[in-house]
Amino acid sequence: MGISVPVDFFVKSTGMGHANKNVLRQLPFPPTSASQIPGLRLRTLALNCLTTHYADLWSECWDEAFRQQRWAKDNPRLPNSFFTKLTPTWQRDCALRTDYARRQALVEIDVLVAQALKLTLEELITIYRVQFPVMQQYERDTWYDQNGRIVFTASKGLSGVGFPRKGSGRGANKTTGWEDICEMTSDTVSRTIIDDTLPGGPVERTITYEAPFDRCDRVKDYRLAWEFFEEN
Repeated sequence: MGISVPVDFFVKSTGMGHANKNVLRQLPFPPTSASQIPGLRLRTLALNCLTTHYADLWSECWDEAFRQQRWAKDNPRLPNSFFTKLTPTWQRDCALRTDYARRQALVEIDVLVAQALKLTLEELITIYRVQFPVMQQYERDTWYDQNGRIVFTASKGLSGVGFPRKGSGRGANKTTGWEDICEMTSDTVSRTIIDDTLPGGPVERTITYEAPFDRCDRVKDYRLAWEFFEEN
């Protein structure tokens, strides 16, 4: 629940700069019998259990109901096989690894938390529109390829993800920028990066993106998810 917009808003409304013990004691929690709990638990685990270090946590929290979950949005980048192939023992495919799927999980967590706390859809949308202008700005200018990778984002928290807005250099030394490729309707485009995020030192990686590129509409996705979870 802590990664949801409704709870983030609650913490903001206290005027505290962070969620200290006093704030945590005030957090609302839905009853453990609430129908939203398995969906919330799974999406939170799948966002966080990225390596074998989380294997024990995954096993302790495992619920056979996880395999019955479905995405609330119909999109090729969100295969429902992700859920049906989950296993009680953690393995790499238990984690959400594409940018598109991870964003969708966060959207669905927002909706599930709002429903568990007895908020209305319009209250959730109002919280998002009024209290999260920076998130809205980033959503309006984050673009995904057909495989769920972020190909461009204005998010300052995702520096280095995707192409820069503008290319640089000339001739053989010219680098591609988002403005050079944003209107592609087919084909692929690649960029090479130096990845220094894993043990073993920097590694050169080439990332390939498949056009066309599109954005998401969070309010529209809230409405879709709300209807889906009300019916299921």
